Amino acid sequence: MQWDQSILGITALLIGSAMYLNVPTQAQSNRPPIDNQPSNIKIDCQNPRSQFDLNFCAAERVKTAEQQLNQAYQRAIAKFKGTPQEAQLIAAQSAWTKFRDADCAFVRDRFKGGSMAPMVYSSCIARLSQQRRQELLSYLTETGL
Repeated sequence: MQWDQSILGITALLIGSAMYLNVPTQAQSNRPPIDNQPSNIKIDCQNPRSQFDLNFCAAERVKTAEQQLNQAYQRAIAKFKGTPQEAQLIAAQSAWTKFRDADCAFVRDRFKGGSMAPMVYSSCIARLSQQRRQELLSYLTETGL
């Protein structure tokens, strides 16, 4: 009887430990790869040597593209401040961000489980962010706006 209780206790401990260890993995897998980038890694993105390097460098390009996109967005918001177009631009940007994220998740999931899925996702985010940045910048130079 005591042996059965010991086995039961050990089994419960192992199951509990496995569940505890699995929680962060599940939470991280639902996050975009670019949010999981280690900050202390140095990689030569001019000469990537592995898929990890390619994934890392693609995520770094996302950081740059999103920073530039945010700067263009802030300039556009400033231009339309206090006009009806300001609210429209805010709504449009929110809708565009949802589209971008969903579209890139679709593109990434075609490679689900593969080592290049993070690179595919990051490359999509960077590409669409750069396109949107150009679009926002064009609003700044158009006449009549």
